Amino acid sequence: MAVDLAKPPHIVVVHGVQRGSGMNIKLDRAVSRLVDRVLKQSHITEDYVVRQYVYEHKNDRHPTVRFANLLATAISRGRPLAGRALREAIDLVGDVVINATDSSTASQIRAGLADFIMASHDEGHRVLLIGHSLGSVYALQTLNELIRSGGLFEGDDRRFWAAQGLVTLGSPLGLDIELPGIRIFPKVAIEAVPSDVERLPWHNFYSRHDPVVSGRVFGTRVDVEGSEGPTERRYRAGSDAAGWLLHGHYVNTGVKWLLAHTAYWKDPTVGVRLVSMLWG
Repeated sequence: MAVDLAKPPHIVVVHGVQRGSGMNIKLDRAVSRLVDRVLKQSHITEDYVVRQYVYEHKNDRHPTVRFANLLATAISRGRPLAGRALREAIDLVGDVVINATDSSTASQIRAGLADFIMASHDEGHRVLLIGHSLGSVYALQTLNELIRSGGLFEGDDRRFWAAQGLVTLGSPLGLDIELPGIRIFPKVAIEAVPSDVERLPWHNFYSRHDPVVSGRVFGTRVDVEGSEGPTERRYRAGSDAAGWLLHGHYVNTGVKWLLAHTAYWKDPTVGVRLVSMLWG
């Protein structure tokens, strides 16, 4: 179905690796602050809705994660601080492993995100998809699955498309890491957009000091060529051939290491791009 341009667009945001249950995730507020700032400075009044897709509770129910947490509690008995640190490490690493092994939990997460996107589209809203960190992996995987399913990106009129574009922040998609028996962040197959005219925009924001982008634990600066960071170098050829329009954006946050990984939510250039994609 065609979206109704008179209805407010929906920005769907997908979080990254998280500790705990995900109850404290407030990325909808972060996105709203970015967009509202640009709209106010531009003296523009527009309605929109930010919907955040939270999947952390699904990860926490994974049998391996639950068993590892029980084991951490047992081996740290009498040392509460050590036990907490161990459980948090398991929580974070478990999120990545669940995606890397393409487990049933990962499939459920992608299916849930697809339903989340389609709920907005079926109500006639334009959808812009944003993924941060590990969320960018799920966002890219899900968007390609929607294209593969057929009928949701047909024709040269983007009003009929299930999503109008993708924005990724602090993404590990450029990493190619292989551990014994597990390939971390395997390359996502980019599906061709069935249009001879329109292209699907993908804007990737990255900091050269972000350890999740570079794969360097202490945030050692990653080398880039112009605006081409690790994700652009890995996906440029495939995305161009498939009718995607991939843009790399180097973000100078002024901070390093893990602070650089969360600084995107305060960078005004991200807000400018979001407004441009929705109303430019």
